[in-house]
Amino acid sequence: MAVPESIPQTQPAFSGGPPRPPKMTARGVEDGPPEDPAKTIYLPEVVVVKDLASAMGAKPFRIVAELLALKQFKTADEEVDFETASIIARNHGYQARKPPPGVLVL
Repeated sequence: MAVPESIPQTQPAFSGGPPRPPKMTARGVEDGPPEDPAKTIYLPEVVVVKDLASAMGAKPFRIVAELLALKQFKTADEEVDFETASIIARNHGYQARKPPPGVLVL
């Protein structure tokens, strides 16, 4: 007589960890950043990396790391152009603009 093959019982698929938070949805998200005058910074045509960081309240090494991600190898004492600085500012939630005529930006 043939012996029936034993089939092992499996455990339920439960990891034992805490429940996950709900997934974020796009409900209530607008298409663009709101016009907040407090989030606007005025930058010259060429700006030093550490001055850009201080204008946004960030550490210079964070800006250098973002520049490395953009394939620009700069130190905190080197300069970047306005277009690159505006990309970095946008990543931090700021809107970069050129200063109006007659206004000196330091």
